[in-house]
Amino acid sequence: MDNISPDISIVVPVFNRGMVVTATLDSIAAQTERPLALIIVDNNSTDNSLAVVTEWAKLHDSPDFAVTVLSEPIPGAAAARNKGFESVTTPYVMFFDSDDLMSPNHVKDFADTFRADPLLDIVGRDIISLELDGSKKRHPFADSDMMFRHSFNAILSTQRYAVKSSFLRKAGCWNPDALAWNDFELGFRMLVNHPKCKKIDNNVSVTMHRLAESITGTSYSATPQKWEHSLNLIEQTLTAAGYQAGAIELRRIVLAALYSREGSPQGARLLGEVTGREKNAVKNIIYRLAYHYTRKGGRGIHILLRPILKFFKDV
Repeated sequence: MDNISPDISIVVPVFNRGMVVTATLDSIAAQTERPLALIIVDNNSTDNSLAVVTEWAKLHDSPDFAVTVLSEPIPGAAAARNKGFESVTTPYVMFFDSDDLMSPNHVKDFADTFRADPLLDIVGRDIISLELDGSKKRHPFADSDMMFRHSFNAILSTQRYAVKSSFLRKAGCWNPDALAWNDFELGFRMLVNHPKCKKIDNNVSVTMHRLAESITGTSYSATPQKWEHSLNLIEQTLTAAGYQAGAIELRRIVLAALYSREGSPQGARLLGEVTGREKNAVKNIIYRLAYHYTRKGGRGIHILLRPILKFFKDV
C-alpha cells in the first residue's frame, strides 16, 4: 500500500471553522477510497481553527491517508484553494468546504469514474443543502447544455465536481480577484476549454450546510462591486473565447432586481447601465420585464426567455 500513489487529492480551505471543521474532516477520513491525499489550508483564521486542524492531522495522517496542513495569509477561499492546489501531485483533485459532509463512498465514486475513462476532465454529481430554515434543497449537476446550465444554476459550484488536475491548470485555477462567485467564474474558464464531463448518477453523497455566517448572498447590495466584478471577468472570458455572452447581461438584470428587492438604489443603477448600452429596443423591453418579474419574486426567468433571447453565440 505504501508504494501506491493516490489518484485523487482533496483540498479544504478553512477560515474560522474551529467549531465545525472536525465533522467535515472526519467525513473525509471515513472515505473508502485509499490511498487518499488531504490538504487543509488555514486562511488566516482568528479562532482556533489552525490548532484544531493541526491536531486532527497528527492523529489521522497515515501511509494510506496523507494529511498536509498549510497556511495562506492572502484572504479569500480562492487564494487558499490555489495554495492547496500547488501541493497537489495526484491526477485528480476535489475541493471541499470546511462545513460540509461527504458520505463514505463519495470520493471512491468519483475516482472510479475517472479510472474507467481517463479522457474525462470533470466528473460531477448532485448535492443536497440544508437551509437555515431546516429545509433541504437539491442542487443538480449536468453534463450537457453546460454553458446555459452553469450560467443560471451554477452547476460547477465547488462541492459538485472533481476535476483532472492538468485540466484545471490549463484553465488557470482559482482567480483571487473574483471576491464573490469565484467558483462560478472558474466554471466558465473551464467550460470554454471544452471539457469532457460525466455525471455519475442521480444519487447524492454531499450534504452542504448553510451557516448564517458563511452566507454571502443575504445582502447583494451591500457589496455590489464584488458581484459585478465577477460578472465582468466572466464576460471577458467568454468574449475572448469567441462567445457572445447574452446570458451574462441577463444575470446582471437578475442581480439588479435582487438589489432592488433589498430596497437599494443599486438596482435602478445597474438596470440603467444594462439598458443604456443595449441598442435593440425590443431587448430593452424584455430586460425591463425580466427585472420587474424577478424583483417581485419571480423565478426561472432564464427558462422563460430562452426561446426569445440568444444567450450564447459561438463566433
